[in-house]
Amino acid sequence: MTTWGSTGPKVLLIHGGVQGGLGGGPATFREQEELAREGFRLLVADRPGFGQSPSRGAEDMEADAIWVSAQLGDGAHLIGHSFGGAVALLAAARRPSAVRSLVLIEPALIPLLPGSRALRTNKAARSDFLRMGEAWLMARTPAEYGVTLAHDLGVLSGAASDGGTRDLDPQTAQKLGCALLQARLASAGAMRRAAQAVAKADIPVLVVTGGWSPTFDAVGEVSAEMTHGQHVVVNSPNHFVQLMNGKGFNEAAAKFMQMAERPRP
Repeated sequence: MTTWGSTGPKVLLIHGGVQGGLGGGPATFREQEELAREGFRLLVADRPGFGQSPSRGAEDMEADAIWVSAQLGDGAHLIGHSFGGAVALLAAARRPSAVRSLVLIEPALIPLLPGSRALRTNKAARSDFLRMGEAWLMARTPAEYGVTLAHDLGVLSGAASDGGTRDLDPQTAQKLGCALLQARLASAGAMRRAAQAVAKADIPVLVVTGGWSPTFDAVGEVSAEMTHGQHVVVNSPNHFVQLMNGKGFNEAAAKFMQMAERPRP
């Protein structure tokens, strides 16, 4: 666990990524250290298998949610990105009274899209979602799964390796694909129930997407609708919004958390 700031409201950050994968891990929150200067005390968690936390095997959303809910202590604002966004939603549903606000950054909640109004009414999102699904169905090897995910996150063809874009070498693609195939994701039903629990608890929710992907923007719209939250777009060239546009994300998150700290009428 990395800590930034010594006073102020507690903020727990849950990163995305899969072990041995591409662009995940606690380093993707390095731009958020600036929030400590806004009066927050930040705790950047190392999910199992990352940083100082030992691995317990393949990724497991539900198990991570149990672990995260225990880290909330007597209460915190909760921020989650990608896989960590889905984990944060599940954790908030487990301990709603301990969550002051919930910020989800392009959460891995794509299973909520089928049948949604966002897909029915948005041709670009529907087309992009179908393209993604076809690409996953066409993948035949772990490496192909890895390349497909990298494309879907907007992180291929370039130079940077941790949130920017890069060429995916065969070994990295293989490791990423194997981790994906072994990962235990929460079911669409579990995600839906968690969103409903968060809405029922009246937790303030902000869903942030980067405007680069019609599918992830649709996920943001659906997630915000189901949790009775807000959806905002903070421009980013890829999935790593908080890293690629740290200033824009920090401004949106700080304003939202400050409002959540105010007494409600």
